[in-house]
Amino acid sequence: MSRRKLRRQQRGSLSPAGVTAITLTLILVGFLVAYQFVDPAPPNRIVMATGAEGGAYQRFGQQYADFLAEEGVEVELRETAGSAANLELLAADSGVDLAFVQGGLAGDMPTDAAMALGSLYLEPLWLFVRRDFEIDRLSDLGGARLSVGAKGSGTRVVAGNLLAAHGITDTSATFVDTELSELGRTLAAGDVDAAFVIADPKANIIGDLLRAPEVRVQSLKQADAYVRRYPYLTLVNLPEGVLDLQANLPEQEIKTVAMTAMLVATEDFHPALVDLLLVAAADIHGAHSVLADSGVFPTGRFVDLPLSDNAARHFKNGPPFLMRYLPFWTATLLDRLWVMLLPLFGLAIPLIKLVPPAYQWRIKRKLLRLYTELEQLDPRRKAVANEADRSRRTVALNKLDNQAVTASVPETYKDDLYKLRRDIDLVRRQLLAADTSDSD
Repeated sequence: MSRRKLRRQQRGSLSPAGVTAITLTLILVGFLVAYQFVDPAPPNRIVMATGAEGGAYQRFGQQYADFLAEEGVEVELRETAGSAANLELLAADSGVDLAFVQGGLAGDMPTDAAMALGSLYLEPLWLFVRRDFEIDRLSDLGGARLSVGAKGSGTRVVAGNLLAAHGITDTSATFVDTELSELGRTLAAGDVDAAFVIADPKANIIGDLLRAPEVRVQSLKQADAYVRRYPYLTLVNLPEGVLDLQANLPEQEIKTVAMTAMLVATEDFHPALVDLLLVAAADIHGAHSVLADSGVFPTGRFVDLPLSDNAARHFKNGPPFLMRYLPFWTATLLDRLWVMLLPLFGLAIPLIKLVPPAYQWRIKRKLLRLYTELEQLDPRRKAVANEADRSRRTVALNKLDNQAVTASVPETYKDDLYKLRRDIDLVRRQLLAADTSDSD
């Protein structure tokens, strides 16, 4: 390969420094572009609205708080009057991110800013009456004194809807606002004739009322009709003794209806926390219960609010792959940053194509340097001044030849290296035969 040809090829190749500069620039630009699509990190603190003190929502809220604390997420539990109040908090700018909400409220409450993450378990509607208060169906409650749940509770909404279907309102009956903890006393004292309670069978208030001698639980004779009329209701049959065989609670089979307790979040709730909460929900609510078989809950069914897209994906595919094997924050970080890896993958092919030209540039540059040195020793370019000059050039040629012998080049360049050595030998012969310009 001639020196001129080497120079021409060198001009068409990139230097290693140029390749490095272009590569770093492309990677930097790629990262800056990709960063615009990286989701923000999930918050490490959220606020969950639960319910009244001592209720199931508060008990389950604490279980969620304990579960998320192990994953590095702090949960502040906010006590409320119940489901209706929780929906109002989610709709307002209250700082509440997440709440328990009873099914059946969507048609009566503001829900535009809320989305369901799934239903968690069934909550039966219990009707407790004074033991000496005889009724056959809800229509018999006209003129009675009724505890229909506290203002802001889901019980008041659902009980009010069922009573209204029978023509009973607060003008044809007396609606009494009674604390859950006081129901047993007020029923025994005759302050109220009947009380509606929506609660998990394991709730303390249910056990207390079932054991109260002055109180009995009433079946809903028209429960089948309620289920047909209201799609958010589910028929529930509680066999005699199912809650406590030793105490035989309940004393007879109870036929009633149930709503689902939903986990509801604001519409801008972080997607990564949706997966974490549903993993927690499966751990807390997934076991067998007196109302559902194992694995039924949590589920995307039985919700009367729009189901979150992330929740729907979770119910279809399960938790993200990384979250199954890595701690939450590690999995979340990798899931967020995978977009940042796109520039690297996108540049892989161009970089692979740039590396061979850069390497070829280095080989050609090495050969070009040797040819440049050989050109300075060629007597045809510069006449030999004297014997001392001839001797100096001969030594330089020998050194150049040794460099060519020891030069490390790929097999594809071996011919160029041997050609260089032939050119060195040619110059050596011409140098020995050249006349000196010195008269000596």
